[in-house]
Amino acid sequence: MENADTLITNGLIVTMDHEMTTITDGSLAIRDQQIVAVGPASVVAERYTADTVMDAAGQIVMPGLINAHVHTPDSLFRGLVEDLPLEPWLEKVFFAEQEFVRADTVELGSRLSMAEMISGGTTAALDMFWFPERSAKAAKEIGFRLMTGPIYFDPVDIEKRGFEGRLERGRAFIEEYLDDSLVVPVVQPHWQLTVSPEHMREAQTLADEYGILLNTHLCETAAEVSATKEQFGLTPPRLLDSLGMLGERSVLAHCIHLADDEIELLADRGVVAVHNPISNMKLGDGFAPVPKMIEAGVPVLLGTDGPVSSNDLDMWKVMRFAGLVHRGLHEDPTLMPSRDVVKMATIDAARALGIGERTGSLEVGKQADVIMIDRDKLHLTPHYDVYSHLAYSVGRDDVSSVLVNGRVVMRDKELLTIDAGQVMAEANDLAAQIADYVSAGPSAEAGSDSPYSDM
Repeated sequence: MENADTLITNGLIVTMDHEMTTITDGSLAIRDQQIVAVGPASVVAERYTADTVMDAAGQIVMPGLINAHVHTPDSLFRGLVEDLPLEPWLEKVFFAEQEFVRADTVELGSRLSMAEMISGGTTAALDMFWFPERSAKAAKEIGFRLMTGPIYFDPVDIEKRGFEGRLERGRAFIEEYLDDSLVVPVVQPHWQLTVSPEHMREAQTLADEYGILLNTHLCETAAEVSATKEQFGLTPPRLLDSLGMLGERSVLAHCIHLADDEIELLADRGVVAVHNPISNMKLGDGFAPVPKMIEAGVPVLLGTDGPVSSNDLDMWKVMRFAGLVHRGLHEDPTLMPSRDVVKMATIDAARALGIGERTGSLEVGKQADVIMIDRDKLHLTPHYDVYSHLAYSVGRDDVSSVLVNGRVVMRDKELLTIDAGQVMAEANDLAAQIADYVSAGPSAEAGSDSPYSDM
């Protein structure tokens, strides 16, 4: 017998491997953060023993979900600004952020969001926000797989640093986390309307220097497209292409207002698109041409967007909306098969984000990002197609246990690496201050400083 750190036994294993293997009565053995065995429970039991044994009878065992676009600390502003189009919505949110976004509040918001994501079965996220080193610190302490890194944002620097200071600090962040087991560095220019072409190129150069992803927003609203054409004479995709910013390491969030030839351009360049259906619908941005992008060969992943725009970080809800919206919009029930939707939030996301060798599926040699889902529920009975269940029936409250990088971070619905009560109390205390500030009308005091006020 070999010793493992953790055994997960007797579950329905949904591996999400290349063959989409499922094992009805299966087990996982985990040692030194990695999966060392996956197979029938009887076979794994003959070879491995462990001090920690997690009985998964009556549960689905699968890789953790990957949130491919989020702004985690914005959970502190959840529900603050409602019922506005994106540009005035951004303007109001921006002033609250200017006053209350600091290193300590970023860490608090990150903890709040990571606790929420873990409790719902999300084990990794691509996150864009100020003070990324504090989000990384929270991720390391809690046990959460985080992709983040230096922000480029020209008009007003919330971090109170000049461009050169940001560049130097960004390079230091990348150097620190380039080989980290949990934090993956990413270069993140915010938007072509808030970052000059010169600094966009600088961001791309930095990403190229280290061979890492570049993450930005693209074609979220019609107003954005019009403003970009007016300012630069090009649509957003054509502008980024002219700057050498479309390639296989480019991740573009939203991608709603795209012409057919621009979809072909994205496919030709090998970029990755991230679909945020709930945020886009809530802000009235429109519907991304996801079926067309997929048909053209653009990898499409799923994200919640920030909790200030989507109001929660529930990837199961995102999966369900992504699977349903396009069927109704195009009057075609064959679009977005449930298997493909689940892949978009697991193995496809991992591969497209460059972490497919680490996570996204339950296979020997991969780091153990594993979730367990209690299927002994009224709404999950009976059991026919597990992928249909995952795409359309499972919810975050069904997640019972979560491991990230082999570490048990939630067991039997109890968060083990963070004091959820304390985090909520601190967030509520800060929220009282934010509410008082917003009610006093901060935008009236500094409206001309907003980078969105002229849109």
